[in-house]
Formats: sequence, C-alpha cells, structure tokens
Amino acid sequence: MMNGVENTLKHAGGNYGPAHMACKGPLLDVKKLGGEAPMGSSGIQIRFETDLILEGVRPGRVVRVRPNSWPVVNLPREEFVGDGSNPEARFPTPAIFPKY
Repeated sequence: MMNGVENTLKHAGGNYGPAHMACKGPLLDVKKLGGEAPMGSSGIQIRFETDLILEGVRPGRVVRVRPNSWPVVNLPREEFVGDGSNPEARFPTPAIFPKY
C-alpha cells in the first residue's frame, strides 16, 4: 500500500484512513539511487503496479509505504493534517442535551 502524505509524513485524508486512501498493488522493483539523495528524499526508488493513481501519489510527492500484511487500523485524529474538526465536535459539552 502507498499513501500520499504531507512532508511531515502525517496522513492528509481526514477521516478516511490509509486503507481508504491507498494505492494498492505488487512491487515491481526497489532500488537505492546512486550518489547523494536530494533533500527530503530517502534515495530509494519504488516501482509498483496499481490501477489507481491518487493526487498525493504523483511523481515528486511524499508518500508512505506499508506492507498489505500489516493490520489496517484507523489513525487517531492527532495524526490528521487539516481534518477540519473543532474541539466542540470532538468533545461535546453538556449543552448538547435539551433543557426540560
């Protein structure tokens, strides 16, 4: 599985977890590039076959790769970037109950 992420490696898909926002497919080739890697690059090039290309997985973007055999879990909201939530929505106050 390969997910597009922000340069902090945080998930940028909001409430959709990595399994929802992943490009899946078999690895075709993994190689270490020669010479010094450009800033922000691991220097590792991965080729894989997929039938889905999401915006975050285009060339030049930062991705996170994980084996499909790892357990699929939902990320905590602290791992989201720009999920648009507010504290009141996450932690409701007693004001949500009607007054009789």
